[in-house]
Amino acid sequence: MKDPKQKRLDDATARRDKAARKVQQLQGRLAAAQEDVIKIEAECQQKGVAPDKLDAAILQLGRRYETAISAFENEIDEAEGQLAPFV
Repeated sequence: MKDPKQKRLDDATARRDKAARKVQQLQGRLAAAQEDVIKIEAECQQKGVAPDKLDAAILQLGRRYETAISAFENEIDEAEGQLAPFV
């Protein structure tokens, strides 16, 4: 049977090693996330959108979408109205 002191030391060492592996894993994930942020910011800038203004750009695009869909629906209503006598 193992000495209780040795077992305690072995357990603590195993916990330390596990924590060190977890830190390395998290550092890898952090590095990957930081690279993704850099890529996304570059994409935003290429498209003429400041990365810190994404919320405003999304709202503006939403408003433009709604306006375009409304205009499209109105045009369809007009076309259906003009076709009604022939149906």
